Amino acid sequence: MTAHFALQNSPVHDGMTTRPTNGIRWPLNLTDLVTPRQLEILLKLCEGKVNKQIAYELDVSIATVKAHIRNAITRLGAKNRTNAVAIVAANSAIFQNAAG
Repeated sequence: MTAHFALQNSPVHDGMTTRPTNGIRWPLNLTDLVTPRQLEILLKLCEGKVNKQIAYELDVSIATVKAHIRNAITRLGAKNRTNAVAIVAANSAIFQNAAG
């Protein structure tokens, strides 16, 4: 499964490879884009957890979780929460495939 849905612009197909038209290089180094706490929360979202569960597990308020998500969406250049999760999930899958 490819992660083209996580890209903001449509991909360009040139032979066997696909690359985004906006010049993004995959995989992204997420640690350069978001804080460690934001990444931790986004990874929990990738696991399917809701704000309330994340807040409980990290011992923070729900408002703090929402603020981290909102700031991560901005930093990633995502359109919404779902797009941010897709970017993180796609990027994580690329690293898991490279390591395995």
